[in-house]
Amino acid sequence: MIKDNIEIIFKTYYLRMYRLAVSILYDEDESKDVVSEVFSRLVASGTELRQETAEAYLLTGVRNQCRNVIERKLVREKFLRLLSEEATEPTMTNGEQLRMKELMEYVETHLSPISQQIFHMRYLHEMTCQEVADKLGISRQTVHTHLRESIERVRVYFTPKQ
Repeated sequence: MIKDNIEIIFKTYYLRMYRLAVSILYDEDESKDVVSEVFSRLVASGTELRQETAEAYLLTGVRNQCRNVIERKLVREKFLRLLSEEATEPTMTNGEQLRMKELMEYVETHLSPISQQIFHMRYLHEMTCQEVADKLGISRQTVHTHLRESIERVRVYFTPKQ
């Protein structure tokens, strides 16, 4: 995609894309991240947009990316719930305790050191992505990328094989 074209598309559709993301996620920072991710994928793929379908394509991309964010939040909430102090109470079944132990072993043995560090900072220390990025001296997008890849690997590993 030619640089001039992406700038025109960005200026033309950014606000509509951002408003849609905010209406779905109710979070301005996450909405900015979603729109950035859609543009990033557009540039990386080299997709040429036709003027008559550009808006629908971009808004569909935002909706899909918002859906992915919500799904990750649900996984994150479940994970945090299992890690919380409440999870260590007797109400946690032996199966849940074994599953949590297996999850932590997987993280420690299958993720790269930087992904492990980001994963722990984000989920165990409950730092925001921006806080993790600032602490490690990397971009927030890099943090998102590591988290997205880590969550996907954990999800694939723990999805029952049929």
